Amino acid sequence: MDKKKKIFIIAFVMGVISTAFVLPLLSALGVPSFDVVLTALFGEGNSWALVFSLMLILLITFGAGKAIKS
Repeated sequence: MDKKKKIFIIAFVMGVISTAFVLPLLSALGVPSFDVVLTALFGEGNSWALVFSLMLILLITFGAGKAIKS
């Protein structure tokens, strides 16, 4: 198996582990979810919350892509 394939598999496994274990732990500790934070920042039904979410998702995606390439 080549190095890139191993990196992608490890990234996928880490994503599954964080979703399965870390996020419920944070919820049990009382950390608010992302939708609660967006509602507190922008208010109920504000379209800027959607724009902010999309920009954040794009930033994380491109950042992870650059990190994998280097």
